[in-house]
Amino acid sequence: MNLKLASIAFVATAGVLTSANAQDQCDVIVNTGSIEITQGGISCAADNITTNNFFAKSYDRSGETDDFYVNCIEFGAGNGGTTSVPIEIAIYTDTNGGAPTAPGVDMVEITGSRITGELAAGPDGILQFSYDTPVLLAAGGVYVVELFIGASTDGFASIACNEGPDSDTYIRTDDCGIANYVSYASIGFPTYFWAQQLVGSTSDAPCNCFTGSDCFVARPDEAGCDDPICESLVCAFDDFCCTDSWDDTCAAYADAFCNFTGFECDLPGTTIAEAEPCGSDTNGGCNMEIPAFESIASGDIVAGTYYVDATADVRDTDWYQFTIDQVSNVTWTVNSRVAVDALIVTTDCVAGAQVVSSGSGECPSINQICLQPGTYAAFVAPNTGGGNLPCELTDFTAYTAELLVEPLESCPGFDICEPGDTTVSPNSDLALGLGGIACQAGGITTENLYAVSIDLAGGDAAGSDFNVSCVTFGSDNSGSLVDAKVELWIDTDGGDPVAPGTDLELLGSRETVLAQGIANLQTAKFDPPICVPADSQLVVTLDIQPSTDGFATFSGNNLPSQSGTYVLSNSCGLTTFTNLVDIGFPDYNWVVDLEGTLGCDDGPACPGDFNDDGVVNGADFGSILAAWGPCAGCPEDLDGNGEVSGADVGLLLAIWGPCAP
Repeated sequence: MNLKLASIAFVATAGVLTSANAQDQCDVIVNTGSIEITQGGISCAADNITTNNFFAKSYDRSGETDDFYVNCIEFGAGNGGTTSVPIEIAIYTDTNGGAPTAPGVDMVEITGSRITGELAAGPDGILQFSYDTPVLLAAGGVYVVELFIGASTDGFASIACNEGPDSDTYIRTDDCGIANYVSYASIGFPTYFWAQQLVGSTSDAPCNCFTGSDCFVARPDEAGCDDPICESLVCAFDDFCCTDSWDDTCAAYADAFCNFTGFECDLPGTTIAEAEPCGSDTNGGCNMEIPAFESIASGDIVAGTYYVDATADVRDTDWYQFTIDQVSNVTWTVNSRVAVDALIVTTDCVAGAQVVSSGSGECPSINQICLQPGTYAAFVAPNTGGGNLPCELTDFTAYTAELLVEPLESCPGFDICEPGDTTVSPNSDLALGLGGIACQAGGITTENLYAVSIDLAGGDAAGSDFNVSCVTFGSDNSGSLVDAKVELWIDTDGGDPVAPGTDLELLGSRETVLAQGIANLQTAKFDPPICVPADSQLVVTLDIQPSTDGFATFSGNNLPSQSGTYVLSNSCGLTTFTNLVDIGFPDYNWVVDLEGTLGCDDGPACPGDFNDDGVVNGADFGSILAAWGPCAGCPEDLDGNGEVSGADVGLLLAIWGPCAP
């Protein structure tokens, strides 16, 4: 079991449905920080699926003189799975103040404060639990709000957080060996604070925490409601609601139809129509007992429909299958008046369909990825946040979706390498099964530098120089392409790597991009190859620049490895390489494999004769200028310092003229 960031490995926290922002009739709001949500939480998980977790936050009222009556608790939480998970919340008296330890140790539950419920799948949000009878927090005490989130079956469920500043957030979980509460800060996450507040008053008279939109409240003397989209949905069923009175029936319609957000969206012309009628399920792909797909080809624009019956827990998913026989750039564009899940997935339903790319934006939702040859499905389904979407609402159940396939020579980030005679890897297996750990803000990764260390004195390369021509490495990227570099270094003192320029000397660098999708096994070609001296302590790094719209990290597994995986990120205060073991992730190993040949060439017969014409002259000087700047491993770097500069020009002039026979 591992404590894991909610947004890692494409199991981002998703969350609850209820907006909680109206406390007009409440006298007091006890709020130790911000209720804004900017990032997910940390939970105990196994293979990206969360186990049982308890979370806590303290409220110190030792300096207060007025009692406080809690009418409701508002808190951030999320569920990245497809099914609801059980949750319970309770308030405790902390008998000795300070940091909480555990119920029965220094926490005594307040009678009547426990509420049970479910955490539904959906986007991050604020959940509100209300009390019929307010819970008394007497002046002068210290109190703890505890949330239990039960184990998920298929996703990552956790609290939702912001960056504070705020009071500490605490976690306890037997599955990760944490029997008593520890703070997030103490396990390496000092900038994660649970978004939570208590709403109530200084009297025992209940205040109205949340009434919802006016559309959900009957107003017999008034027609229509404040939300124009909800109003149009309801009045499509009963025009009386907009012409005469927004009565109980209208409010009930709103409760049934308006629990999702709609928006304006123009639907373009189409070339084919979905064969599945709205309300049926004939192309539900891997979600069906007997998988079934509709076919789609490049250039097709399909006119489709979908629906949601929240009462029956049914959501229509449409799967359009296509096959590509060569590397191609694939674009899947969906236009819809409700939010959608637009995905490209694999179609092996027995092994389990895997999402390889997801869309972004509301209208249009554009999903683009470079794919290797194979069979895939373009997937689309409505995301109403748990609200109903009946087929009768034709303006909102209709969508259009276009597939475009553009053949390419190769995908960005996947160099074509000639096979070598020797491979070197710290990993016992190159299978990819785990996403990586990364420094991030609001679910978007900042800069991260990863490393593994390989002792060439052991294994197939022992006793020989190793000429590295290709590095294969695991990557995960939920967003757009991100600039990256793969670099090879000599560790000058052995042991754990510290930092470039400290104990690491650069041998070679290859600029690349982090490909889109999960569990990519990318390749970076070094041309010319990089000669690594015999029996060196070699360090391989992956330098990933900040993402603009996604989570970019390494991909690996939890199988045995001869090297730890290290991370360096100034954004998270990691100014030297830190082993993931030391920050709570002992089973996360980046997958790296090097290919090359044993022995290195002695170099050109005539240094400086870059075009091999037998003379060092102006043509070779032009090569120097063309390679100017950082150029580790290139022949123009005559002094071998990783950069072509004036020093190399001086060396070139010193050997100017015909090459020695």
